Amino acid sequence: MNALIRESAADFQIVFDDPWRIAPEEEAARQSLPKGAWLYPLALWQKEEALIRARGEAFGLWLYPDTPPAALEALKARLADFAVIALDFPVFTDGRAYSLARLLRERLGYAGELRAVGHVLLDTLLFTRRLGFNAWAMSERQKVEDALAHLQSLRQSHMMRHPYQ
Repeated sequence: MNALIRESAADFQIVFDDPWRIAPEEEAARQSLPKGAWLYPLALWQKEEALIRARGEAFGLWLYPDTPPAALEALKARLADFAVIALDFPVFTDGRAYSLARLLRERLGYAGELRAVGHVLLDTLLFTRRLGFNAWAMSERQKVEDALAHLQSLRQSHMMRHPYQ
């Protein structure tokens, strides 16, 4: 993943040494998975939850845009166990992750790190923030410094606290 922007109580920071990686879905590749912080795709999590928990490490969840809301509702009691939930934006025109973010924050009460990953445009950063995202891993083609500057300028302009919609 590209560098990450993470929101703290006071500001936004770029994190260059983010330890989270996406776990491979192929069983052969998972057999030799080294210790570390892994984001598990939902289907993999559902299949191997006991083994993942037995590793004794922090774990996160990776969600594709076609994740059915019912699958998240089934996880409601265990959502607090995930240190990070990453929502994939494969293309900028796919907004299904916005709905998943709102579901996670408002209806299911997820309070941990909610990460937007992929094609997240500068123009949508304020909107993603309002939906509950507090971390952004931009695509390789985007400059993380530009996104950071944009978020900081939005905070200074008070747009985050007083949206006009």
